[in-house]
Amino acid sequence: MKIIITTIFSITLLSSIVSSQKACNGYPELCDKLYSNVAYATTHNSYSYGNNVAANQNYDIPTQLKDGIRGLMLDANFPTNNTKEVDLCHSTCELLDQGPAVDTLKQLGTWLDNNPNEVITILWENAGKVPASMFNDIYTQSGFVKYAHFQEVGQDWPTLNDMINSGKRAVNFVDTGADPSVQWLMPEYNYVFETPFDNENINGFICTVDRPKNQERPMYVLNHFLYGKFALSSSIDIPQPDQANTTNAASLADHAKRCDQTFNRIPNFITVDFYDQGSNGQNVLSVTANLNGVQYVPKQLGDGSTNISKGGTNGVNGANGANGANGVNAAIPNNDLRSSNILAGLAGVGTLALFVL
Repeated sequence: MKIIITTIFSITLLSSIVSSQKACNGYPELCDKLYSNVAYATTHNSYSYGNNVAANQNYDIPTQLKDGIRGLMLDANFPTNNTKEVDLCHSTCELLDQGPAVDTLKQLGTWLDNNPNEVITILWENAGKVPASMFNDIYTQSGFVKYAHFQEVGQDWPTLNDMINSGKRAVNFVDTGADPSVQWLMPEYNYVFETPFDNENINGFICTVDRPKNQERPMYVLNHFLYGKFALSSSIDIPQPDQANTTNAASLADHAKRCDQTFNRIPNFITVDFYDQGSNGQNVLSVTANLNGVQYVPKQLGDGSTNISKGGTNGVNGANGANGANGVNAAIPNNDLRSSNILAGLAGVGTLALFVL
């Protein structure tokens, strides 16, 4: 009898040790946390990368996921003269069209297949008023629908470990156009509020409820990215890659801390442009880790092919920049090329306005 008891105890102990070593979203400490109590490094306009009129990121979505991004902001729209396909576009697909959304969903599904202990979130901006039935179609076509999690409003979220064990590891919110017939495509503002997003001043990040107006929710998006005016037109808002080293470092950490104190809970989706940028040992990944109470280990971000053209001082990754010491490794689009792309895009659509989100 003693031998049997000892064996059972040993198996139980071994199981406990294995469980404690399992990492959820990269950290064992997050496994037993409710989804709603975790912070996720998030990219604004995740699909919009490279030397493009509307580029908000330096690297594509698979690279973002590899680096630790777990929240993706995507824009759904119809390409020109085509209402049968859903593409990833800003307010008009003539300015930026990153192709069919189904292709990106296939990429995400493959990544989740290969990373079984990860939970991700998609926040859809339904720029084209795409019906929920079409979202269902592209999710089904891509196979990604098998990962879609549904959460009743007002009910406690499961832990990350529970979501991983269930296989439902992708949370999908949409800002408009939700329909009860597609339960897993959840109306964002029933669950989440957002801080203001339209900001041109590094000192202007505040902690107020912007959407839905003055209505707090259990979770929230911390919008932390800068816009500036295009040199040739004050009506055109463009991202600010040259300030990302500053925006994504101490400024981000301070904003997150102030909102934590204001709302008495950490922000859930830490949303930035040019996620790979930062300085003085801080970036969106380190700030997110700090909010989660875990230790971030700096690593090479991006694909390692290009060094930052204007390095900051004491950057997170220690890659030497051409015009600064120890800048964070990145591929910053050339400003002249960005400007020429903007002019080309505007000429194509005959407008002098860029969509901000």
